[in-house]
Amino acid sequence: MQLAGLTIVLRPRSSWEAIDLGIALVRQHASRIWTVWILLTLPVAIVFGAIGILSGELWISAVLLWWLKPLFDRIPLFVLSRAVFGAPPTVRETLRAQWQWGWSGIWPWMFWRRFHPSRAMLLPVDFLENLRGPARGARSRVLLRAVGSPSMLLTLICMNIEIMLSISIMLLGLMFVPIEFFSESTRAMWTNLMTQPPLWAQCLSIFISWLAMSLIEPFYVGAGFGLYLNRRTQLEAWDIELAFRRIAGRLAQALSLLVFVLSLTLAGTISARAAPLDEIDGDHTSRADGACVIDADEAAKQIPDDIAGAAAQTGIKAPLKPNLKDVFGSEYRDDDAAFKAAIIEAYKDPDLNPKTTIDTWKRRHPSKDEVTDKTPSPWLHAIGGVIATLAQSGLWILLAIVLLLIIRYHRRWLPWISDRFEPKRASQRLTEHDIAMPESLPDDIAAAVRKLWQQGQSRAALALLYRGAVHRLALDLGTVLPPGATESQCLRYARRLPNQVYAKLFLRIVYYWQAAAYAQRLPSGAEVEVLLREWNQPSSAVA
Repeated sequence: MQLAGLTIVLRPRSSWEAIDLGIALVRQHASRIWTVWILLTLPVAIVFGAIGILSGELWISAVLLWWLKPLFDRIPLFVLSRAVFGAPPTVRETLRAQWQWGWSGIWPWMFWRRFHPSRAMLLPVDFLENLRGPARGARSRVLLRAVGSPSMLLTLICMNIEIMLSISIMLLGLMFVPIEFFSESTRAMWTNLMTQPPLWAQCLSIFISWLAMSLIEPFYVGAGFGLYLNRRTQLEAWDIELAFRRIAGRLAQALSLLVFVLSLTLAGTISARAAPLDEIDGDHTSRADGACVIDADEAAKQIPDDIAGAAAQTGIKAPLKPNLKDVFGSEYRDDDAAFKAAIIEAYKDPDLNPKTTIDTWKRRHPSKDEVTDKTPSPWLHAIGGVIATLAQSGLWILLAIVLLLIIRYHRRWLPWISDRFEPKRASQRLTEHDIAMPESLPDDIAAAVRKLWQQGQSRAALALLYRGAVHRLALDLGTVLPPGATESQCLRYARRLPNQVYAKLFLRIVYYWQAAAYAQRLPSGAEVEVLLREWNQPSSAVA
């Protein structure tokens, strides 16, 4: 793995930053990824769609497409794994690699690992590192130790986005339906698509499923690859290794220049000090060109005694022996007391010996006869016992009250318990009364109602009065009530009456009729007579 060829900036990132990095890599190499994706997955989707249509089970094609997702995930993973190290593959190379690359690690993902929630994070372990067995399990646990939850959330989010995208594409056609035909068209579309979908609807649904998968799946794999790169950066310190390599490169360039300068300097020094000494005689020694003449005695004075002696015997230069005085010059000191004092001062620095101040409370005037026994007094034990007894008694009383309330109101609070343990009551058969009503209303409704009441036909009398009240309500409003209008609907219409006197009378008639019809509570004769008198009053007549 050539880290020097990385095209991204390596640094420890948070999990969601790593996911953003992977998505950005997919966008950068989108043309390579989706070109190969369409060329390989579209024929497979067509074949699966044909299988589903011919078999009459459309869900088979959707399940097969979903099941082969790990096989298709090799396409974006192959492109990103090469592109991130500075060698993005071409479309031809990617197509050729799909027939050979990654097949050894794909089979577990097609069977027992198919439902793994961190698939995008662990695919590089099988396809890039080629680990198997216990080594692969240990590696997966290490990688998921810090990013297990984000990788699972990534799978859940991408799955929901893919489902919502499929549904939104299917519902896109509803935007072109006119509003006045919306309900009818919706029912027709639902019937066609769900009960007996035509061939074009089946093909369209398969294409929509493939399109949603093709739009989301490469981003899902890229986000998982970003998590994988970030986790390896954290574990193996790739960013620190690259930083050291850059520093070493800069130092190598500077070192080569330094070696070159030092070689020139040392060459000049050696040539100046290690020149061979000619034989010295009493005469003057002259150079070959005769341009400069040097006295031997003066030259001997410039050479140290030990070097001159060795040179006189062997004719070879003896090296100088440096000492501390020559090295430090005027800064040299014979005693090391000052050096030791400087060391002591350095150790007194607060950066080397940090100190922490801790504040504690102490008595201002501590007493000498302070009692060390901390055993509580007996009266404190007595008070504590009383409080504990009262608290315990209160809790028992509270529990008893709660139980009594549950027993009293269990039918209201816990109906599912009371319905389970109480014996089932025999269903009461409703008593039906055949009421012979005239087809048309009589001219004098009050007289007809009074006559029926005196004959003992109480329900028939109230029914006739209710019919007349509803008829008068329709005449007063100047409209036709819907057939089969209930009492509640009639009361809502009565609120619109301009004649509030009749509105109140109608409310009372409906009340007496409902009490007699549903609760079998008949009004008294005096109450019926009051209703009939108010019925005949001019203030309650139709305006």
